[in-house]
Amino acid sequence: MGIRDQEIDRLVSYIKGLGLKVLFSSKKSDCAAEWSLENTQITIYKPLNTSKIDIVTSLIHEAGHAVHNINEKNRKLDPKYLEALNHVDTAEELGFDSKKIQRKVILDNEIAGSQYWHSIYQQTNMKFPIWKLNAAMEFDLWQYRFFYETGDFPTSKTKKAKLKEINKKHRTKK
Repeated sequence: MGIRDQEIDRLVSYIKGLGLKVLFSSKKSDCAAEWSLENTQITIYKPLNTSKIDIVTSLIHEAGHAVHNINEKNRKLDPKYLEALNHVDTAEELGFDSKKIQRKVILDNEIAGSQYWHSIYQQTNMKFPIWKLNAAMEFDLWQYRFFYETGDFPTSKTKKAKLKEINKKHRTKK
């Protein structure tokens, strides 16, 4: 078993210790992973081209939401966040722009979950370079800030260019 497989196993055990199930799905999805709002499950979508480091960072991302929910929401659904998600989904289905105030609630929730990434990295004894975690966090938050500002997520071309820029920046930091 390789080191990334061991890291995935440790993260799955960590998440199960939080009282959540972890599911892996080859189903195609617009997102890499999902954390259930009821704080009961994390689903990782892994098409054939998904790297193990992407799976690891997705697990850390979603575990961050779970830990935030446990520590700051006492495992209860946040009605403001649920309303924001429902509003954004409904607006997209109807072809309308979602309200910026609702997008801000979503961005704030993403930022709150990301505050736990480094702690999870340390608690689960991750071995991959920390710059990869920092780059993944910056990229993730950039996407949500982009969504907050514009009402749309960036295009694949824009994401690819930004990811290249962010990885270069973090890879060269000392």
